[in-house]
Amino acid sequence: MARSGQPRVTPGVPLLPAPAPAPEKRERPRPRLAPGGGRRRGAGDPAPAAPAARELWLAVHLPHYVLESLQPDTSAPVVVVDLERGAKVVCDCDAQAAAAGVVRGMALNSALALQPGLHVVSRDPGRERAMLEATATAALDFTPRVNLEPPDAVLLEVRGSLRLFGGARRLCELVRQRLQSRGLEPRLALTPAALASLWFARAGEEVALRRPDALAARLAPLPLVVTRWPERALQSLATMGVRAVGECLRLPRDGFARRFEPRMRLELDRALGHAHDPRAGFVAAGRFVARRDLEPELSDTDRLQRACEPLLEDLCVFLRGRGAAVDALEFRLLHREAPATRLRLRFAEPVGSVARITGVLHERLARIELCEPVRAVRLRSGPLVEARAAATDLFARDCRGGAAVPQLVERLQARLGAEAVHGLRLVPEHRPERNGDILLFSRAPPLRRYLTEETGECPHFPHSSRPVWLLAEPQPLEGNERPRYEGPLEIEEGPERIESGWWDGRDARRDYYVARTPAGARLWIFRERRAPGRWFLHGVFG
Repeated sequence: MARSGQPRVTPGVPLLPAPAPAPEKRERPRPRLAPGGGRRRGAGDPAPAAPAARELWLAVHLPHYVLESLQPDTSAPVVVVDLERGAKVVCDCDAQAAAAGVVRGMALNSALALQPGLHVVSRDPGRERAMLEATATAALDFTPRVNLEPPDAVLLEVRGSLRLFGGARRLCELVRQRLQSRGLEPRLALTPAALASLWFARAGEEVALRRPDALAARLAPLPLVVTRWPERALQSLATMGVRAVGECLRLPRDGFARRFEPRMRLELDRALGHAHDPRAGFVAAGRFVARRDLEPELSDTDRLQRACEPLLEDLCVFLRGRGAAVDALEFRLLHREAPATRLRLRFAEPVGSVARITGVLHERLARIELCEPVRAVRLRSGPLVEARAAATDLFARDCRGGAAVPQLVERLQARLGAEAVHGLRLVPEHRPERNGDILLFSRAPPLRRYLTEETGECPHFPHSSRPVWLLAEPQPLEGNERPRYEGPLEIEEGPERIESGWWDGRDARRDYYVARTPAGARLWIFRERRAPGRWFLHGVFG
């Protein structure tokens, strides 16, 4: 039986029950059984309600998201105004301004009269959205099911994560600590229904409910403003004396459905878990993008580097959450009048360490001359690559010399410029005149000069009969059937056929031989496989 003063929930019927039946007692007809033994549902019977999902939803509400997205670096009291609405009304304020009597919705002139030293900043919807997505990205460390609830909330389905993180209380503490480290002050609520958790968090009630049947009683005292229904509908309900969720639940169902939008009744059903609540999952961005405004503006590169370090810490947290690394970054230093200064950092191998990136950034900042003070820093990562764990020796030999080489190359490139640091590589080419070339290059990582990407070993060329001295251009030999060089040549090895270069216009079709002169010198010669089949000298053995 339902408790006194609480709505009665009947299986198969959504919330907002119809008025109670007449008190006269009537005999209920016996249900007709279907052939399989079950009750036969009539055409007029309501459809069965969706079964309650065995889920637990953690709502993260950010009541001060407007101010926290800006993160102004000042000690003065701060208020935020909306430029699109004339910048005449306070959108948000910090604790100092609130202590002076400033509240949301107050006229800016009134706020300045209460606190003349206010620091006024403008609202930035783009940064608000970026902060919400960054919050959702951080939530992916706790569960793969994360949903956005713009503009100021994130929902996490955490039932499968409770055992991993030590229970609901411990999980909520970890989420709160993670967000507080980012300068946010969240409100959390945990219930079996996503919408109920959201309403509790908006109301500032941090509850942890595990039983769906307890939702109706706990939701009843919440003000209807937490639903964020249209203002006109809330005013109509207020004129009827309905200002709380429980009072709304006691209204006649049919009358409520006729007077208000259908989604309002559906949301009430979803808040108690009597209707499905499908939501689109959040997909994290493929690259890291972050921005930080500087107040005051900076022209000292040492202070500028310290201002960039929080962005790098957020980047490395982003990379660890995906098991990824980056081999390129771009900093954009924004000025007030001059074009942005771009700093592109390239690494010899994929990195995900703050110390490694900071060292390269320090060298780059030491080389630049700022045309104007920097008012903001924007960081954008290159494409993410899979992070590879460093191979370690079973017997822990000292390998520090090899591990330090990538960092040395990166610092040299940052200090001298990428065009001043070169590496070497072998070209895997079958044509002898190009096979042994050692080419200089600067854009490719210098550390991969003789190493293959798969094994880290030198590429193996199976041909051992190669001369020490290779002619720059093959020299024609006398003779058609038997070649001559200081006399007739004696063939010792061969033929070795090489056909290559058809794709670049330097087609080579040759049969190579090792031959000996009458004086005993060993030569490397070939015969063209196309007519007229001439002989050429290409190298001399030592």
